[in-house]
Amino acid sequence: MRRIWPLVVLAACGGPQAKKQAPVEMPAEKVSDLAGVWVTSDDMDWGYKMTITAPSTIDVWIDRNKLGRCEQKGTIAPSSPRVFRVTYTRGECNPQAVNVPIDLSISSFTGNELTVVVGDQKRTYQRSP
Repeated sequence: MRRIWPLVVLAACGGPQAKKQAPVEMPAEKVSDLAGVWVTSDDMDWGYKMTITAPSTIDVWIDRNKLGRCEQKGTIAPSSPRVFRVTYTRGECNPQAVNVPIDLSISSFTGNELTVVVGDQKRTYQRSP
């Protein structure tokens, strides 16, 4: 009777894989630091497009699918480190927010990715090409 021995082959890959470095956090103290067009979506598949223009304009379009698009537009100004005061003058999405100052906190900013917190909502945007 023949015996069959299992053969184990080990493959080597020339050493451990290099770890990816985390993106470097950038300053987020002035409106010009954040200026640009930013996009994201959420778990309900709503699309968000936020345009920040120095010295002090913010314009947010929300595409709510079957509910249609709406716009929140106003001013943005730094109020403390990594916190900006937003006051909407147009509030199609949330009329109760018009002329009510809102704190927009920056929890992360890498230049290509921007994470903002407003109240209990946290949203991560990507810089639009």
